[in-house]
Amino acid sequence: MAVASVFLTAISLSSLDQLWCAIPAAVCATFLAIGALTGWCPTQLLRSREEPAPVNTLGYDEARQPIDIHSRP
Repeated sequence: MAVASVFLTAISLSSLDQLWCAIPAAVCATFLAIGALTGWCPTQLLRSREEPAPVNTLGYDEARQPIDIHSRP
């Protein structure tokens, strides 16, 4: 994401005479830089709630559930 942010920043700066192109590129570059630095994604604002994971009906350990590798039967 950081490379894409640098690329979009360069596009934004090179097209300052055409604001219809420079402003959206600068906004996208800002969001990509924020995502690259913090790990936060702007699309998280659109989600209403996180749905709970379905219950494991087979009884096998899954990656979504904590697995204790130190316990021995």
